[in-house]
Amino acid sequence: MRTDWRRALWWIMGVTALFLALMVALLIYLGRDREDPLATAEVAGVWQGSDGGRLTVRADGSADLERVTRPGPNCGQSTDAAGRSYTGPATWVFDTYPDERPGIRFDYQGPATAKPCKIYLVIFPEKDGAKGFLPHDRAGVDYIRSAGQQD
Repeated sequence: MRTDWRRALWWIMGVTALFLALMVALLIYLGRDREDPLATAEVAGVWQGSDGGRLTVRADGSADLERVTRPGPNCGQSTDAAGRSYTGPATWVFDTYPDERPGIRFDYQGPATAKPCKIYLVIFPEKDGAKGFLPHDRAGVDYIRSAGQQD
């Protein structure tokens, strides 16, 4: 009888140790996927799009968007071809688009009905600058940041 009690205790201790080891391994694995938070210095500047769009991001939270593809007709704008892009003022905050890397979100009022609109810029910091894309834009359109003059 004494042997059964000791065997059960060792079994419980072994299972507990295995569970703790698996939890530590999971936390280490999840910790590797986390991105370092972006800093204002990494996003402020002029982002030039390969399709002619331009994002001017200022450190004070203001921005100007030029010829940027709208996220969709739900912003209170017409769906005609001439109205498929937005040019005008916006504000920005750090945000993460679902299932993407960290980036920034631009908020502006739709010109036709003043409905709030959101555009996300997913950012990939690099040694010599930064690169990004708009998830709602067509594939292959990249934005490259230059930290130069922000108008």
